[in-house]
Amino acid sequence: MTQRITFLLLSLSVVCLGVQWHQIPGKLMHITATPHFLWGVNSNQQIYLCRQPCYDGQWTQISGSLKQVDADDHEVWGVNRNDDIYKRPVDGSGSWVRVSGKLKHVSASGYGYIWGVNSNDQIYKCPKPCNGAWTQVNGRLKQIDGGQSMVYGVNSANAIYRRPVDGSGSWQQISGSLKHITGSGLSEVFGVNSNDQIYRCTKPCSGQWSLIDGRLKQCDATGNTIVGVNSVDNIYRSG
Repeated sequence: MTQRITFLLLSLSVVCLGVQWHQIPGKLMHITATPHFLWGVNSNQQIYLCRQPCYDGQWTQISGSLKQVDADDHEVWGVNRNDDIYKRPVDGSGSWVRVSGKLKHVSASGYGYIWGVNSNDQIYKCPKPCNGAWTQVNGRLKQIDGGQSMVYGVNSANAIYRRPVDGSGSWQQISGSLKHITGSGLSEVFGVNSNDQIYRCTKPCSGQWSLIDGRLKQCDATGNTIVGVNSVDNIYRSG
C-alpha cells in the first residue's frame, strides 16, 4: 500500500541568469523527471512519486528500495544497493519487475534504448522494452544518460562523452568536466561539476557550456525544465 506524504512547504523563488528556481518540499538524494511525473529516492533509498509540476510536494511513497531511478514516458527504471535492476509503469501502477543483469546506474530516457553502467564502469545498452538482453558497449563511464538522438556520459575523471543513442559510431569527447550529466532535455544538455555548479549546452553539444546560477549535486530535465537536488537533498525545479 502506498503512503501519501505531505512535506512542509518552504517558500523559495530566486531569479538567477534568467532561470527562476522553485524549491519543492521534501528531501531526495536523486531525482528524475518526465512530462507527467517526478520520481526520486531519498537517503534511506525509499522511493517517491509526485505528479508534475509537484510545486506542493505531494509525494507518494512507492514500495521497494532503490538507490537510483530514471524514467521515460512509459516506465521508470531503477537499481538497488545490490545493483539489481527493476522497472514498472511510470504512473506507479503495477509492481516492480526484476530485469536480469547488474548495474549501478541506469538510464531509461534514451530514445529506443535503455543504457547503464555497472560497478566496473562497463557500459551496456538494451533495446526497449528490454527484458535483459544487454549488449556491452566499448569504453568506461561512471554515469550515463540517454536522449532523443545521443547518449551522454562521464567517466571516473569527469571527462564527458557522447555517441548516437543506438550505440553506433564511436565515443566522442566533449570539452569540459562534469560529475553528472543528463541528455534528456528537449534542446539542451545539462550537467553539474565537482563543485555542484550547473551548466547547459545546446544539443548536440560540442562543449559550449553556459553556467547557470545555483548549486545542484544531480539534475535531470524534461523538455526545457530542469529538476535537481543539492548537497543537503533539497529539491528544486526551474520555472
